[in-house]
Amino acid sequence: MRKLLFFHAPWCPPCRFYEKEFILPLIQMAGADKVQKINAQEDPFTANKYSIDKLPAVVLLDGEQVKMNRTGAIDIKKIAEFLEGSDVF
Repeated sequence: MRKLLFFHAPWCPPCRFYEKEFILPLIQMAGADKVQKINAQEDPFTANKYSIDKLPAVVLLDGEQVKMNRTGAIDIKKIAEFLEGSDVF
């Protein structure tokens, strides 16, 4: 299953901005079941598993394979197409 993991923390103003500008629109386009929000402060094991050292960060998965691991802006349309089954990465 393809999924986007969104790593954030409640004290992080850039995380709130990122969620509003990128994650919420992506959820509307691709569906809530394709996006998992992970509080990196409460779940450091998962953050470490994906080498998250800055917030906000996203990891794009195709099954267990990491297709993208990054901070910064994302192309919402391209990510939504990938999550819906297109091979854009």
